[in-house]
Amino acid sequence: MHLAARLLSCRASMGPLLGLSFALLFAVPQEPPEIVARYCLIGADATVKHVDAEGKERPGVAATVTRTDLALEMAFHLRRRDRGRQAVEQIVDVMLTRNAAQKQGLMPERAEVQTFWEDLQRQLRAAGREPSEFPAVRNSGEKQWLDDLAVQLAQERVVRAALGLGKDEQVSGEMMKLWVQEQRKATKLVTDPDQLPVGTALRVDGVDVPMIELGMLLLRTADDDERDRFVRQCAYLSTLEKTCADEQIEVTPAELDAAIEQRRAEAAKDPRYQGATFDSMLEAQGLTAKTLRDQRTFRGALLLEKLGQKRFSDRVLAEELAKDRDAVLAAVGPRRKLGVIFVNAMLEPNQIVKRDFAAAMAHVATLRRLLDKETFANVAALESEHGPSRKKGGDVGWHRRSDTVLPEPVLAAAFALAKDAVSEPVRADDGCYLVKVLDVEPVPSDAELLRLLREQRSQALGSKMLADAAIQIGEPRKKKETTK
Repeated sequence: MHLAARLLSCRASMGPLLGLSFALLFAVPQEPPEIVARYCLIGADATVKHVDAEGKERPGVAATVTRTDLALEMAFHLRRRDRGRQAVEQIVDVMLTRNAAQKQGLMPERAEVQTFWEDLQRQLRAAGREPSEFPAVRNSGEKQWLDDLAVQLAQERVVRAALGLGKDEQVSGEMMKLWVQEQRKATKLVTDPDQLPVGTALRVDGVDVPMIELGMLLLRTADDDERDRFVRQCAYLSTLEKTCADEQIEVTPAELDAAIEQRRAEAAKDPRYQGATFDSMLEAQGLTAKTLRDQRTFRGALLLEKLGQKRFSDRVLAEELAKDRDAVLAAVGPRRKLGVIFVNAMLEPNQIVKRDFAAAMAHVATLRRLLDKETFANVAALESEHGPSRKKGGDVGWHRRSDTVLPEPVLAAAFALAKDAVSEPVRADDGCYLVKVLDVEPVPSDAELLRLLREQRSQALGSKMLADAAIQIGEPRKKKETTK
């Protein structure tokens, strides 16, 4: 069959027609919901004893992330992004195909689809490929996948019928595109989230498609890394929400609106945005103020802020600042924009690293003398052995004293220099450096230092929540693979 040939030629995903991967429409999650991960909610209403990230036994509640939880999180997060918009278009095409095929009596019988799938698996294996390598197969149950194949077979049939082609005549991708375009012209579509109720992904001829259907498609076409990232996000947000509920912390609608206005005002004042508005930056991410307000992740960010305000009061942080100002400045104080010239070195040189540390220090000293005649950026571009920064004239961006991206001796030298000054040769574990201070931020006020310190502590608290949850991601994909 022509469809089989197209499926066999596809390298990225299983089941595309016209470059689209079709999903099961209106898939109903199985009951009970499939569990994709387990974790622990730390809290007073303990039902289990749990060992946290520090090895301490703490009371908690056993919790899970279900396939439905995961799908909804992906749908709401990705709806306005490119991947979400593409998925919406795919659902539209599925609905158009199903409607046309059902009206014309061209939907294939299940036995026919099963036979086609068994034959296709044999062809794939003969070509040295396993069906399970395709995300659309791996992330689907057998019933879902066979329903998908039915839609794809049906589309080939309806296009052939519309064009008056014989059974054995080729149906090209261009023919299918034209058919879809014509179907869309006769269909009333609403795909703008701002024109739809919360929880609705799209509307086709007055029929609302719930967000869960979009999420199921996104989940089924997700790779393992994306899937696991959203699992962790689900667990983290649930943990944060429970912690805040236990401490009677909530975010009101008025606070959501105020937070958006605050961010809009901050963006207008920040020179780093070079005149770009807050709303234009949201638009670049596929968002609006309305959809941002509805996002669980945005609400979670405000919950974490309020939790941080409670856990890390001004009084406590002010005492920390008074006790060790240098440590606070290192952690959240002014940043410096740095440039480096780097030369590799080893205790025992080899064919790849040709200098020992003495030779490298001598070479760096020679390079420093070149700065009397050449700019730092030019010398870095020609001589530095740090590939990423070499392409940018040695620029390695902004750093605080406590950062760990650059070696400690390099940061120590940099923070002892004035703006535009260049260090003497600096030895580090990986080689030898010259470092230049390209720019310096002003020292924040004490009030700003306290704000930044609270923000840092809050982010660390969020990271610890995630670590303490001890998420165990299962492998339901293995259970779902078809093997016939």
